[in-house]
Amino acid sequence: MRIEGSAYVVDISRSQALKKNEAAPQLVQGARPAARVLSFDRVELSPQVREMQKLKGELESLPEVRLDRVALAKQQLQNGGYRAEPTLLAQKMMDAYKTR
Repeated sequence: MRIEGSAYVVDISRSQALKKNEAAPQLVQGARPAARVLSFDRVELSPQVREMQKLKGELESLPEVRLDRVALAKQQLQNGGYRAEPTLLAQKMMDAYKTR
């Protein structure tokens, strides 16, 4: 297989042959001589990406339900201190349904 670009030509079959017998590289027409073919890839993440991954992991570990808020709402319901406005509640439910 051969990959051609504006700045270079790469012959993949040549690099596979080099791995097998470690012979001197044969030049592809118009290509620059290569010092050595490396057999590994390397990816380096920026500090910002590492921080985002860390924060994402912390968010995933948090529960979806805030139990402290649920307990407070239950307590207010039992004591009669929580009053829900039916029309406001219905409107919020409709708004939540529209965004999905």
